Amino acid sequence: MASFATPQETSIAPLISFESPAEARAWRTVNDDVMGGRSLGAGVVEEGRLVFTGSINTKGGGFSSVRREMEPGALEGARAFVLSIKSDGRAYQLIARTNARFGGRYVSYQAAIPISPEGEWSSVRVALSDFVPSVFGRIVPASEISPLEVNELGFIIADSVDGDFALSVRSISLERSPPDGG
Repeated sequence: MASFATPQETSIAPLISFESPAEARAWRTVNDDVMGGRSLGAGVVEEGRLVFTGSINTKGGGFSSVRREMEPGALEGARAFVLSIKSDGRAYQLIARTNARFGGRYVSYQAAIPISPEGEWSSVRVALSDFVPSVFGRIVPASEISPLEVNELGFIIADSVDGDFALSVRSISLERSPPDGG
């Protein structure tokens, strides 16, 4: 019989805040130019938030992302991510990577970030169960995401729409279940 945690059985714990200068150095950009595309994007940490901006060009690619390495095990017990974001109303995804491979390539796990009101700070939840395994944006029959094995986390925009984008992130927290016996 399946067991599901109720809200009283979970806790929210900070994972990433953008107050530290070290956090600014942790993020790197990966745009579609790695495959001949022409999209531009970058993430900067300023005033206590990650600001991810640029322009998508769907001719020859059509994506931009920012990512950071994670210490394996950092997501232990995680059920979901809770993000404090301000968006432009476009469709963004949270991405995670483990050492899982399919067809010789690393699998990227992606989950849609709920679209929030344009220009307003919102708290949104992205369940780990929503992550789908993909390679180059195509869904593949790989294993489910293992929170204990996540070694990279980031944001991507690949919504097939040309034009400017802007996403600000104040914090990334984890919704966790209590440890067994707790």
